[in-house]
Amino acid sequence: MVRVGVVGVGYLGQHHARVYSELPGVELVGVVDINRERAQEVARRYSTTPFFDYRDLFGKVDAVSIVVPTMLHRDIAIHFIEEGINILIEKPVTTTLEEAKELMEMAARKNVVLQVGHIERFNSAVMELAKIVDNPIFIECCRMGPYVNRNTDVGVVLDLMIHDIDIVMSIVKSNVVKISASGRSVFSRQEDIANAQLVFQNGCIANLTASRVTRKKIRRMEITQVDSFISIDYLEQELAVYKKTSSPLPQLLIEKPVMQKGEPLRLELEHFIRCVRNGEKPLVGLEEGKNALEVALRILEEIQKNQGGGNDKI
Repeated sequence: MVRVGVVGVGYLGQHHARVYSELPGVELVGVVDINRERAQEVARRYSTTPFFDYRDLFGKVDAVSIVVPTMLHRDIAIHFIEEGINILIEKPVTTTLEEAKELMEMAARKNVVLQVGHIERFNSAVMELAKIVDNPIFIECCRMGPYVNRNTDVGVVLDLMIHDIDIVMSIVKSNVVKISASGRSVFSRQEDIANAQLVFQNGCIANLTASRVTRKKIRRMEITQVDSFISIDYLEQELAVYKKTSSPLPQLLIEKPVMQKGEPLRLELEHFIRCVRNGEKPLVGLEEGKNALEVALRILEEIQKNQGGGNDKI
């Protein structure tokens, strides 16, 4: 039995608690939130114990999900690492690269599993993509949705675009040599709309657009290869492959792989528990989380350069 806890049971954290309460071989020991009423409400819902200080979990759990504002990630994580407790920390892993490196060194020293919550890696379509993508030459990503009054401690780059940054880097497998980016604030104090172009050392180009002020929710990625075109709909967990034929008149054949769809968060937490139980390396560990953060921070630097600080209102 793996004993787990959840620190922060807001919008996303409550779902961590729900999934853990359903997983076989897992005991949800407790949930933590500084909002006492919220902690008690979620604890009642999933038949566990409410705590109001994360340190109360020490000695009681083997693993924990940290689902709090990004600025608190480092300070909370180091205490759990010192206690030898395995961690799933939501993305972005930290606010700075120095903090991410510090956590990496500590986790290695204490031999604890530290997984970063890039949930889209566990989307059925993305897992299928990893099997078929070969040599992408151009990637187009579009991640948009309505404004919601949460995650406002970070802008849209660290809130939404970082998902696509992580996936793009995982399939291109090359260093980023050039970044162009622009963005604007609309409702929050950070950028709410952003566009970035990444140029990789192997020649691949990725164009990423993210917005949290659109009416319709869109999550798509399109990948061009020399002999094929791949389209992903994250929301529907669907993937289509268009391949060129060798006939005199070139045509495209469409293939839609049959996939078993599942809840990405459940698959992510099952993977985390398996890594804790078996001492395995996570699919998205600190190194991957740090690499995505590094590119995201470089994009933010470009936005600030191009927009006189990046916070001009539309």
